[in-house]
Amino acid sequence: MEFRQLEFFVVACQHGSLSKAAECLYTSQPNVSKVIRTLENELGRPLLERTGRGVSPTPYGQHVLEYARHILNDAAFISSLADRNQGRKFALSSYPSNMIARLLTDYYKVWGDRYTVEHREGTVEEISNYVSEGVSEIGVVYVAQKQLQTFKHILSHKKLQFEPLDVKEACVYVGPNHPRYHDTSIDFSELSQLRFVRGIRDYFSMEHHLAQVSVGAISTEELTYAMYTNSDHLSIDLLLHTDICSIGIDFLHPQYEQYDIKALRINNCEPFLVIGYLHPEDQILSESAQWFVKEFQDIL
Repeated sequence: MEFRQLEFFVVACQHGSLSKAAECLYTSQPNVSKVIRTLENELGRPLLERTGRGVSPTPYGQHVLEYARHILNDAAFISSLADRNQGRKFALSSYPSNMIARLLTDYYKVWGDRYTVEHREGTVEEISNYVSEGVSEIGVVYVAQKQLQTFKHILSHKKLQFEPLDVKEACVYVGPNHPRYHDTSIDFSELSQLRFVRGIRDYFSMEHHLAQVSVGAISTEELTYAMYTNSDHLSIDLLLHTDICSIGIDFLHPQYEQYDIKALRINNCEPFLVIGYLHPEDQILSESAQWFVKEFQDIL
């Protein structure tokens, strides 16, 4: 079995036509048919139902199709991990973050002629996996103080270490179209009256953190979420052009003061979010990673 066979089969199913698959794959229709027939012969069962209107997967073919897609996606991901710069790269994982984006831009200005950058965004679990698997050198995360011991216990099984850099408060970000734009703070009890965009949802999400300090004041289940996304660009556009707000950490990179977005302090919300980075145990950071951590800490 070859990747080529799986690719031809998947593309044919996607387009429902061998001729359209041939156009997409820059080959001939007879060749597409021949490659898929070879795969069917190897598996001993038909994968496609062929009619005058086109092709569609058989029940068995539908089952194979699901696995074929996973195999091709995994192969593409593995290929993306190839080190084409002979080790001269800085790999970082983080939450979606304007500040991280700005720091990576500054990184390029200093190190761009010597290193390439690989940046991935994800949940805490994904970030920690990227670091433990060697995909990323470090991972930037924030964790509630009450969750810190649990978090460190999870990391110990992955042979990772968490280096705290600072402690911050949570806040509510609003744009010029929000009715609370001219305010400086807001009470917990008022949050249920607002509409939010919510980011990545996991055990260490911002909303879960908020629940740790607002017990008895408001349940996060009472909050109204109008949009779910892990796109930083969409979140910014919503803040700038609608009455939707977001819950975040109370700090912005100075370069992002260009956006007409304000942070409302949540009254009686003590600093409780620990911000830091992950790295493998007993591993010394590269010179470029040390530079990034220092710049990150200076901003915090």
